Amino acid sequence: MYQRLSRLQLGLALLLLLAAAPCWAEPALSEVVHACVLVEQGKQAFEQQRASEAEQCLAEAARLRPQWYLPHQWLALVYQKADNKQAALQSYRQVQLASLESSNSRRTNPSKYTDALLDCEALMAWLINKTRWEAGIQCVLPEPRLAQVARQHSMEMRDLHYFSHESPISGRRTSLDRFENLFGFRPRLIAENVARRWGTGDFLTPEKMRETHRSFLSKTSHRRNVLLASVERLGVGIAVDDEGNYWVTELLAKYQDE
Repeated sequence: MYQRLSRLQLGLALLLLLAAAPCWAEPALSEVVHACVLVEQGKQAFEQQRASEAEQCLAEAARLRPQWYLPHQWLALVYQKADNKQAALQSYRQVQLASLESSNSRRTNPSKYTDALLDCEALMAWLINKTRWEAGIQCVLPEPRLAQVARQHSMEMRDLHYFSHESPISGRRTSLDRFENLFGFRPRLIAENVARRWGTGDFLTPEKMRETHRSFLSKTSHRRNVLLASVERLGVGIAVDDEGNYWVTELLAKYQDE
């Protein structure tokens, strides 16, 4: 189901690393190749429900390339299905961190909230997949670029003082537009949930995230999005202001080439 995009990601990552490496860096190149192979083996083992083998391959790939998010995408799902919450949250957090490091948006979140935001975004991803898994629906793969699209919309709502699926900015009106701006193509399917919380005190807490998730599930249209069986990718992005008020965007998508 995820096969073609994952192989494309692996191939591109390998080519970029090979092109950037000096000719004398043979040990490093060997590690990169080995990590790529391990991710592919882990992905296949996961899809064939060989959880222990998948975890072993992916954990070794993550050890070899600690800053690489691809092993953590799949480890998040391995741990999710094993109900290993803490391990899953760490992997989701690594994916969210990758989305921050590769973002070129001019909008930002207050730096004092960076750690809390990563934790909260990871928790929202866990809650979405927990709800899907308990409903007998396949978990969705966390995707850093989709998280970028989601976070940019959350920050735009915060900065421009509106709350809507529709942006007032031409070319960014819909989630389809915002996706295409970053990815360069339109997805086959995309669903979006948005929420906001404000008031007195710091709202950026795990309990507030759980409340937000419960609020999504209490609304028919939002619950339908969370439980869409045909989507395969997930992006969560949160914006926060200096007072700790926050805006959440969730994107669930199916890409054209999956």
